[in-house]
Amino acid sequence: MLSVRKGGLVCSIVIAAILASQGPRLIPESSPAERGAAAVNARGCIDCHGKPDAGFPDDAKLSCTNKSSDESHPHYSARCSDVLAYFEVARLKRTFQMRATSPNQNSLLQGERLARRYNCFQCHGELGQGGFRNEGAFKGYIPGYFGKDFRLLTGNGSIASVRTWIRQGMDPALLASPIDGAIARFFIERQEISMPVFETLPESEIQVLADYVIALNQLGAMDAEAIRAYSREAQ
Repeated sequence: MLSVRKGGLVCSIVIAAILASQGPRLIPESSPAERGAAAVNARGCIDCHGKPDAGFPDDAKLSCTNKSSDESHPHYSARCSDVLAYFEVARLKRTFQMRATSPNQNSLLQGERLARRYNCFQCHGELGQGGFRNEGAFKGYIPGYFGKDFRLLTGNGSIASVRTWIRQGMDPALLASPIDGAIARFFIERQEISMPVFETLPESEIQVLADYVIALNQLGAMDAEAIRAYSREAQ
């Protein structure tokens, strides 16, 4: 038993030393919508305004100010642009059923339909704009579909890798590298939430989902304007 404990301690020390050499790869990533959601929840905005899914009013002009016209209103502690991005993704979620009946059944709408059906956004955030806390994971969260996190996990944004993640719950190629593979295995085995396996999905649906994830990756971390532009396409 003692030798097992020593082995685990040595492994942890080695992993810690490797991580210390990773530099910028350890910097957390976030999107405007993700930061906006955190600010809204922290400030209790929905306590007064109501949940966005229940009909928080849309801002047609996407105007932005960190100062309310109501003097009794608390000062915003977040960037207004982040909060607007959050309300834009909330609006898209709220209006999905209406958009789903559109005669314009393009690839974005088809992909969004499957992503919502299989609850992809519940982990990776609305429109893949940033996931939720995941204790034990590499950076402590489930990554979104943008940025360096995504590229690191998917072979620099390979659609074949994304298909493998969907079908198998991970891409074995991630473990192939002696150093990166050891780091990946260490955290994959310890993270609280793992990617579900969708091996029974038809290949056609896996392809639509993979194409959609890649499309969101190319859009990147979207601000409110970009999210609204997406909504015009996916309807």
